[in-house]
Amino acid sequence: MARNRSNILGALLILILTIVCCAYFFKSDLRRFYGNYRSARASTIYLESQITKYDVHGIDVSHHQGNIDWSDVKHPDSTKQINFAFIRASVGLDKDKKFNRNWIKARKAGITTGAYHYYWANVNSAKQASMFTSQVSLKKGDLPPVLDIEDTSSVQDNASLRKGLKNWIKIVEAHYGVKPIIYTGQSYFEDYLAPDDYFKDYPRLWIANYNFVDEPDVIDWDFWQYSDRIPVSGIETLVDGNVFKGNDVAFKNLLIR
Repeated sequence: MARNRSNILGALLILILTIVCCAYFFKSDLRRFYGNYRSARASTIYLESQITKYDVHGIDVSHHQGNIDWSDVKHPDSTKQINFAFIRASVGLDKDKKFNRNWIKARKAGITTGAYHYYWANVNSAKQASMFTSQVSLKKGDLPPVLDIEDTSSVQDNASLRKGLKNWIKIVEAHYGVKPIIYTGQSYFEDYLAPDDYFKDYPRLWIANYNFVDEPDVIDWDFWQYSDRIPVSGIETLVDGNVFKGNDVAFKNLLIR
C-alpha cells in the first residue's frame, strides 16, 4: 500500500510539473504573439493616420529577417507599394550572411535596392569600407550606399569617431562615384554627428525616429525610418518601415545613373 501511494504521488508530481511547464511556455507564446500583434496593429494604425501622405515607401532588412519571400512582399496598406528595400551587406568586418540572397531576389521582384553597412565604432574605418565595397556591386537604378552608425566608441573620442565616419564616406564615394547616405537615430545625430557642424554640408540623411511624430525634427532628411514593427507579407518577423521625403520624381533622381 505504501509503495502504491508513493507511485501515485510520484505520478501526480510529474503531472503537476508537466502542467506547469506547458502553462509557462503557452503563456510565453501568448505573450510573444499578442505583443507582436499589439505592436503590429499600433504600427498599422500609425501608418494609416500619419504615413499615407508620403508617396514612396520601403523597408530595410538583414539576416535577422530570415529567408524572405520577396515575390510575396507587399505593403500592409493596400493602397501603397514597397518601392525600395535597403539591404544590409556588411557589419563591421563581416558580411551579412543573407545579403546575396536578399539582393538578388529583391531585384528580381522589381524592388529598388540599396545596400548598407553597419559601422563598428571601435574598428578601423578603411577596413570597414573595404569590406563593404568588396561585397556590393552597384548599378544604374540602385540607391546610393548607406553608412549605418548607431554606436559610440570605447577606444576613441567623438571627434575621432566622426573623422573615421568621414573617411568611410570618402572611400566609398570614391569607389562608386556617388555620395553615400548616412543612417542614424535622431538623438544620435543630434548628440554625436551635429556637434561642431562636422556634417553640416552633408545633404543625404536617413533618420530613425519611432516617437509617433509628424516627421523628424532635424536638418533636411531624405529617408525616415518611422517604425521597427511593421507587418509585411513574405517576411516572418516584423520589419522596419521607411518613407522617402520627396515624390516619385525626386526619388528617381536620387538613384545611381
